Amino acid sequence: MSTTLLVTGASGYIAGYLIPSLQERGYTLVGVDREGGGAPDLDRFVQGDLTDPQVCERALQDVNAVLHLAAAKGDWGISEEEYYRDNLEATRVLIEAAEDARIQQWIFYSTVSTLGPHHEPVDETAPFSPINPYGASKAEAEKLFLKMGDRNPDAHVLIIRPSVVYGPENPPSTNIYRLVDAIYNHRFAMVGPAEAIKSTSYIENLVEATLFLMDRMEKGVQTYTYVDEPALTTGTLVERIYQLLGKKPPSWHIPLSVASPIATVSDWAADLTGVDFPITAARIEKFNRSTNFDATKIREEGFEQPVSNEEALRKTVKWHLHHEYGESLPSDA
Repeated sequence: MSTTLLVTGASGYIAGYLIPSLQERGYTLVGVDREGGGAPDLDRFVQGDLTDPQVCERALQDVNAVLHLAAAKGDWGISEEEYYRDNLEATRVLIEAAEDARIQQWIFYSTVSTLGPHHEPVDETAPFSPINPYGASKAEAEKLFLKMGDRNPDAHVLIIRPSVVYGPENPPSTNIYRLVDAIYNHRFAMVGPAEAIKSTSYIENLVEATLFLMDRMEKGVQTYTYVDEPALTTGTLVERIYQLLGKKPPSWHIPLSVASPIATVSDWAADLTGVDFPITAARIEKFNRSTNFDATKIREEGFEQPVSNEEALRKTVKWHLHHEYGESLPSDA
């Protein structure tokens, strides 16, 4: 008997990569999303909000397992209330409906943001230490699954924590997309010393890691970090994008002491106009904050990263150039 899997956030970026792979494995797929459409390979789609119990009930009909991707995420324009509504309350309502339907298998996409920033790599044993509403709301959602595991010893719960997810077709609001776009259009300036360490999760690698872990699900709650190796500094990341675009990276940087006041003015303007300006205090701070995480656990269980960091970035920049400008990578990239 094939497994019927509900995919929440079915119209989103990660779902667009995961759904075809799950279809190839023979899953019957049901999608739910506030946005219409979903992926073309879905067997059934429900449009609606997961905070509505009736939407959850419809989506969970005849379902055996849940892949919970739906979430609010962004560094501008999302309120704390919205984060907790979409990331925590929606998860609570979905869990309650799924328990009524006696669903035992879960895959939940959380985030390394539940652990906060770190310069030295930290693994799954680190305590929750979020510094923003996104990470905090996801940490609270993880706690709901931990409580589920306590009251239901037969539950199979897999929690996956990726870092910055990127790759071909990544939305314009994502970090790597904005970085490539800014460098291409001569709107990038290196702010700070470029020494922050950034863990990332290339989309194809993340999908393969997810499938690898799904094949090994056991009773109880299992938590895994997934990030690509090795982690790169912001300086190395920027330099590689410049090289792929056939451009020369700048040999200078703007001190934080100079950039921060400019960003503050930009924040005021954004609040007044409702325009998402490319320079904000949050983005400057984020760019200079190390987010270093250790995914040794999944690798010790046998997972091998299929796409290298160099190839992942090359494929992403190649897609970006073709998608945005109808151009190709330079011949030597």
